[in-house]
Amino acid sequence: MKSKSKLEEFWRDFFGTNRNKRITANSFAKEMVKKIVLDKGTADPFSIAEQLNIEIRWEAFGPHPLGQTAYFDKCPIILLNESIRDSVQRNFTCGHELGHIICQPGITGYQTGRLSHGTCEYEANQFATALMGLLYVEENGYGPDSYYDLVHNYGSPYNELD
Repeated sequence: MKSKSKLEEFWRDFFGTNRNKRITANSFAKEMVKKIVLDKGTADPFSIAEQLNIEIRWEAFGPHPLGQTAYFDKCPIILLNESIRDSVQRNFTCGHELGHIICQPGITGYQTGRLSHGTCEYEANQFATALMGLLYVEENGYGPDSYYDLVHNYGSPYNELD
């Protein structure tokens, strides 16, 4: 990482008492991101996956899905759509799938019920958003002004975030 003090400063600003920030994260997802970034020394989702020995495969899915998490013999595999390989969207999508693996370990598919699909996707989006915020700091030395900065740099789906 370029500057640990900048990263720590960003965490204070990003998740501190300033409720006017447009970028927010679920507290559980936030804690998971903080832990993984401090442990792995980066917010790059591809580097984190590599350090966790999570295989990433590029698949020709067509237009959707952009990514998917699968398990083979209890080992997670991130499947990313070949169509986003050269797009900024690959970062957010990989971070989203990491969110599923880290925050919802062992869940292999969507479940029905009041707290299932929507909650799991929301949590993975929050994980990816927080991760992309820290990746922005890592690459630029300062935090994004808004989540639109994240959309431009990492393909975050701004219409699905707080």
